[in-house]
Amino acid sequence: MCNAYTVRPKVGARALAAVVSEEISKLPSSLVRRTGSGVVVRSDGTGLSPEIMRWGFHRPFSDAINNARSDKFSSPTWADSLRLRRCLVPISTFYEWQPLVGKAKQTFEFKRPDGEWMWVAGLFEHSDKYGPCFATITTEPPEWVVPIHDRLLAVVDFDDGLAFLHGETLPFGPYAGKIEAVPCESPLKRKGPGPPQGELF
Repeated sequence: MCNAYTVRPKVGARALAAVVSEEISKLPSSLVRRTGSGVVVRSDGTGLSPEIMRWGFHRPFSDAINNARSDKFSSPTWADSLRLRRCLVPISTFYEWQPLVGKAKQTFEFKRPDGEWMWVAGLFEHSDKYGPCFATITTEPPEWVVPIHDRLLAVVDFDDGLAFLHGETLPFGPYAGKIEAVPCESPLKRKGPGPPQGELF
């Protein structure tokens, strides 16, 4: 299950992308790990608002549940947030790990070929311990991803993402858009909180 991604601001962006990029530039690192800080976009009643939140819901049995399965939305962990608190998460690249027999897992970096952000459906809530927290939604992967992992982040086209923010029930399933996966070194081998924005790769 995805527990690391990167997000970088867009240079020369306008409108919403510029506001989102400004928030992204405030993050301590372009690499967002489980329990780390990421940027989400939510509806504030009058428009769309970016906000920095912690990645992972806090529960007594887990300090950070960072992924919400689309087939488990009826769970008390997710039900209220699905009904009341939805968000979109801009992501530049994300990582999955492929198990290999007798070998260390192979890391794959997922990204759009054009380098644009991927918009991932998410949920958020307020934690008394950690403040605002978000979780990314995962769904069934397309066939070509199955040999790498049995789940994939719920990447959506931006218009579908807006519909999701405003309460529509999306038929989450394998994403049909253009995403590629490239073998790479695990970003989790890096120690510490990570480098400043834009210096990871």
